Amino acid sequence: MYRFLVSILSVFFFSNAVQAVYVNTEIDSLNGLLETSIGIEKIEILNELSKAYDTISYDKSLDYAKQALELTKEYKGKEDIAASFDRVARIYYFLSNYDESINYFIESLKIREQNNDKLAIAQSYNNLGVVYLNLKNDNKALEYLQKAWDLSEEIDDDALMRKTAINLGIVYAQLSDYYKSLEYHKKVLTLIDETELKQLSVCLNNIGLVYCYLKDYDKALEYYLDALEINEQERYKWSISNCSRNVGIMYIELYDYNKASIYLTKALTIAKEIGSKHLIKDCYIAFSELYFAKGNYKKAYKYHKIYSDINDSIFTEELGKNIAELEVKFETVKKEKEIEILRNEKEIDVLKSKKNETQRNFLIIVLLLVLFLIIILYSRYLLKQKTNKILEDANQQLNIAINKISKSEEDFKELNATKDKFFSIVAHDLKAPFNSLLGFSEILVKKAEQYDKEKIKQYSIIINTSAHDLFNLAENLLHWARCQSGNVQYNPKKVDLKKLVINIIYTLEISAKKKNITVYLEIPKNTYVYADANIISTVLRNLLSNALKFTEKGGKVSITCVEKDNSVEVSVVDTGIGISEENIKKLFILENQYTTRGTFDEKGTGLGLIICKEFIERSGGKIWVESESGKGSNFRFTLPKTKN
Repeated sequence: MYRFLVSILSVFFFSNAVQAVYVNTEIDSLNGLLETSIGIEKIEILNELSKAYDTISYDKSLDYAKQALELTKEYKGKEDIAASFDRVARIYYFLSNYDESINYFIESLKIREQNNDKLAIAQSYNNLGVVYLNLKNDNKALEYLQKAWDLSEEIDDDALMRKTAINLGIVYAQLSDYYKSLEYHKKVLTLIDETELKQLSVCLNNIGLVYCYLKDYDKALEYYLDALEINEQERYKWSISNCSRNVGIMYIELYDYNKASIYLTKALTIAKEIGSKHLIKDCYIAFSELYFAKGNYKKAYKYHKIYSDINDSIFTEELGKNIAELEVKFETVKKEKEIEILRNEKEIDVLKSKKNETQRNFLIIVLLLVLFLIIILYSRYLLKQKTNKILEDANQQLNIAINKISKSEEDFKELNATKDKFFSIVAHDLKAPFNSLLGFSEILVKKAEQYDKEKIKQYSIIINTSAHDLFNLAENLLHWARCQSGNVQYNPKKVDLKKLVINIIYTLEISAKKKNITVYLEIPKNTYVYADANIISTVLRNLLSNALKFTEKGGKVSITCVEKDNSVEVSVVDTGIGISEENIKKLFILENQYTTRGTFDEKGTGLGLIICKEFIERSGGKIWVESESGKGSNFRFTLPKTKN
């Protein structure tokens, strides 16, 4: 927001800008005329002297303005008195004495309200709004500026409407009401004359900045480029550099790093050409952001270091200027005191008193200088600490980025290994059933008429079994591929577990009857889980199919559940051949490729349990197995009762 205010207030300030600039000879001439002038003529000379000192000393400018105000009260009318109050108020503003500035502006406003001069009243409202804007009292600023806008609209004064609209745009931006800020800035565009290119470029630049705050970087770029085009036409080098930097920053946000580099280079070149350290340091911090966005953390750190050094240099120069100004003020006070003492040298008592006063003032100023230096040095220390913290954070970001790259390499290697293993499994598991299908179907094609019905039936059963194996493999491969690509649609809802299991048992009834296996369902009614019905059906189908596959003829398979606080634990228990402790460790892991044949020589793919694990974990549960060789297996998994 600070950048926003600076770019506007320098152009759209008070209604009557100070324009007179006088050299020392002209000031001497005015002082000569002042000695002999009286009445209205003296008021005019005092006002001219006040304007002349605007570029040299605001203190002296204020002194002459106050003298002019007192005489104006005696010799002139109310509007001139109001204008004189305005003049004093503006000087207090430039001296950063905002309280006194407000007091004098209010005195001016009172007179203008008595005269019912709407244009002058609107100007006073605008002036008060600007002061409150600088005091960061946004609500008060908005109150006065809105009054100024309403009056300027009523009297249809374009110049005042333009100034007030700009200031309203500023205050709404400070209040983070960016759309309102845009509304007033765009009103300015309709009021600006075609010849007022400087004001137009500033307004366009500010609109771009508001869009930047709104993160509408395309719009911001459009207005920045329009402002840049005007500045290039008029050869405003400072503004060209500033706008080019803004354009470069927008291209960083839009990920067009090549264009960002071009505009930032242009901004930096012009900034160096005109010797503006503030622009130069802003360009370097923008380059740091560019290289950080590109992932070149070394260059980002390098440019941030240059920015920090220039910032320190500016800080040191400003410190030197402040100290020099204090020294000049001290010397001025000292000389004035000495002159005053010399004029009264015959009065010894007065002389001693003045001398003591000078010494006291000298000591006070020295103490103030020391205090000022301490404050400056401490501020510089804090700035250095802040800079070091920024550099430390940049190093941490660099380390984090390096660690992420290393982790990405490890993940890629692991993924590549998993992919190779997956293709190995697919190639191996597809080969056997295809050999059976092709081999026995080819025999039937060539020799079917030579075989009896029993032989043909036997071969048909083998072909059918191979087709089923291929179907099961294809189904598991499909589930696995969908898991790995993230395309599994997960739509959890309240599911009746018993009804779901009944449907699964029904689909596998033929497999159970072939081996005369009894399936027991021991799940109570109204047992609900929160999960995706299709995903849980896939898990139960795989587990029940495995139980039937590895259970001997005439065996038993039970499906039970136990309700706990926040979950339901489901068990698929069989009386089959069981699993050794060594092989249990190989389950649920693709790399191990653990498969074995069923009691009727049924073939597995090795992917079923892996899919079960991924689906259960996706559903917010966990899965494990308890088994011993020859004593059957108990596959257990949990599911949440309610939405987590």
